[in-house]
Amino acid sequence: MSDAELDKIINKVEKERKVFVKKSALDTSTQPTKIVSRVNEVEKIVRFLYDYKQEQVVPLLSIYGRSGTGKSTIMRHVCNYIPEIKLCFANLRKAKTVFGGVNLILNELDQPSLTSAQGMNNGMQKIKETILNTMNAEQKKLFVLALDEFDVIFDDKRGNPSDFVYKLVQMQAELKEKGCLSMIVTISNDVLSDYDLDDRIKSRIGNSEIFFKPYSKVKMLQILRQRAEEAFGKKIDDKVLEQCARVSFLEHGDARRAVDLLRVSAEIAAKENKDIAIEHIKSASKQIQKDRVDEVISS
Repeated sequence: MSDAELDKIINKVEKERKVFVKKSALDTSTQPTKIVSRVNEVEKIVRFLYDYKQEQVVPLLSIYGRSGTGKSTIMRHVCNYIPEIKLCFANLRKAKTVFGGVNLILNELDQPSLTSAQGMNNGMQKIKETILNTMNAEQKKLFVLALDEFDVIFDDKRGNPSDFVYKLVQMQAELKEKGCLSMIVTISNDVLSDYDLDDRIKSRIGNSEIFFKPYSKVKMLQILRQRAEEAFGKKIDDKVLEQCARVSFLEHGDARRAVDLLRVSAEIAAKENKDIAIEHIKSASKQIQKDRVDEVISS
């Protein structure tokens, strides 16, 4: 390949990228700058968190609902907004096993992983000690350990997910005895009590739960408008956003996938040097579906 040919490719790609003012606004793995809707769910979360002012919080809060309903995003946003709260957020999909989950929490607390020979109990003890040290150093009022995609650990046939939940709740009680208020928050597709847990654990965790229902088509459109304004720096044809919201609502009701659909549509339109149109939504939907099928086949 000659330098001239390479320059031509680079110039072409740069021209396509100019359609975006801030492409990261369409990155579903990053925290959005604004939260759309979910007023009722936010209020419920705040009520649970603010019980710390009475020095009494629930040991475990189960936040559940379908994928793409804003559970993780909103939990992060609320905790990060309240200065008295220290949040540790861990996505257990990265761990897959119970012991892997313990190490993941340690890593999120800036601690090294343990070997399997060191055992689960040592891991939980290390987590507890690190939380105490962190809270003493930062002088926060409430420590929140949010465990995203918590349902993944119930696929661990060699570990004991039920015992893991018990140890988490027991740790919360031991921290309280030492004057440190903490709360475990599990984020999953189904309410935690529906999973395979011992009766002793179900009675200890109670029924503190918040359900996130799927976004309506109207709310999904609001999310797309907000993301589009930030990503493109100009008004996108509302008919395009409405079609994107309609397709996403009918197919899966997942706001993350709706944002992905808008991003891929914009990329296709940019390659054609055109404004985003409904035809690009259709092409993007087919491309995303094909990519998912290819991924399943390859795995």
